[in-house]
Amino acid sequence: MSELVEKQFPVKSLLTGLRSIGYNFSTAVADIIDNSISAEATEINIFSDPLADVPYFCILDNGYGMNSKELDNAMLPGSDRTGKEDSELELGRFGLGLKSASLSQCKEFIVASKKFGKIRAMSFDLDVIAEKNKLFLKQLTESEIAELPKISELKKYESGTLVIWTKFDKIEELAKNFEESFRTAVAESKKHVELVFHRFYNQIEIFYNNRRIEKRDPFLLDSVGRQQTGRTSTIDVDNSVITVIPYTLPFANTLTAEEKALLGHPKSIYDEQGFYLYRNKRLISWGSWMRMGIRSELNKLARIQVDIPSTLDSVWTLDVKKSSAKIPDKIKERIRMSIEDSISRSKRTTKFPGAKEQSVECKVWQRINEHEGKIKYQINREIPALIALNEALGENEKRLLEIALSQIECYLPKYSITNDNMDALNIINSGDGVDEERLIEEIRQILLMCSPDDRDRMFDSIFMAEGYQKLFSKKEIIHRRLFENE
Repeated sequence: MSELVEKQFPVKSLLTGLRSIGYNFSTAVADIIDNSISAEATEINIFSDPLADVPYFCILDNGYGMNSKELDNAMLPGSDRTGKEDSELELGRFGLGLKSASLSQCKEFIVASKKFGKIRAMSFDLDVIAEKNKLFLKQLTESEIAELPKISELKKYESGTLVIWTKFDKIEELAKNFEESFRTAVAESKKHVELVFHRFYNQIEIFYNNRRIEKRDPFLLDSVGRQQTGRTSTIDVDNSVITVIPYTLPFANTLTAEEKALLGHPKSIYDEQGFYLYRNKRLISWGSWMRMGIRSELNKLARIQVDIPSTLDSVWTLDVKKSSAKIPDKIKERIRMSIEDSISRSKRTTKFPGAKEQSVECKVWQRINEHEGKIKYQINREIPALIALNEALGENEKRLLEIALSQIECYLPKYSITNDNMDALNIINSGDGVDEERLIEEIRQILLMCSPDDRDRMFDSIFMAEGYQKLFSKKEIIHRRLFENE
């Protein structure tokens, strides 16, 4: 019979590997906040100071805290999660988050926790561990605890936990300016936290250096009448329920300043399309179709909310960082209906302005289908202004005009226009806001270019042209005004 032999693992090598698990500063912060939410905190305060004698980053919560035994367990890599039942507040998974997230950003982290009126603290210092090549953790004395940053804030709570990061070796190694890089990392983590925990906004107050984080809503649920919500569907998997809701944002160029703020002022609406996957209401991944849809300009308004319970972690192959997952093959077809719903709505909303442009009888720009996937846009030579101008020009001037129009057509900034639309920028080359008096003056100038016999015919045709149709109801009034002196 084979013999079991106990081996001591090389702690230094193991922890070096743990530090390279793939966190960035933002995802690491989110993993610590997961623990605060699991501890039923209602307030989370984040403090940082790169100019302190020992620069620090702290996450403080008013959760239920830990006693000595619980703190000892929490500080162990792969802590014992026996008794941690799945619930909507349980955001942990492997018992690695505190350690792997913290060590990915710093060489030392300290955890101080208050429960039943007593504060206990332990330090996890890689310099000490590397020297011994064994897992030695430091139990802090009362005097050492008293010197910890923001410990006075923890003392104000009946219970809670304070996680402190120090010795930011990775930032120091890569940054030209430590303070600048540190502040940038903290600012980026704030944006990340705002989105990842946006569904907790009304339950939990999260502060960065005493300022509450901004509210976020990637689906713009309050934009009633402009935002579209599809039919909710549920999928039963292994006695657990996945909930899927398709959404479609309003047309990008109609978004108000408040709506853009709720979206987090994304650089591009295009980049945010796709699945928004939540585990116990905590956002896991977003801005991806997970190989189930086609990323395109027409799909950019589509968002699919997918809620999965923690009981299905293994089915979705959720990683340690809780920042990525994979849709199980067995539910792909069942989720496809919601994808098609959101995408079709997005296409209709995105195409509508273009369809409206093409519906005008006498357009300034004509769309010519050259076949084989080739489309050409050219200026309509039959618009009233060009007809009147041509009649007033000599042959040489007409040739120059045609050269000018052809150059405008050849150098249409199609890529810039496409990029600006993708970035949801408001292109203001539009006749919608042109003053009526200006349009009437334009009509007068066009008529002046025509011979007296052609003016009535030209006047009638003008109101069929793009830009002037909105004056059609005032046609008779304008006619009397322009012809009353003749």
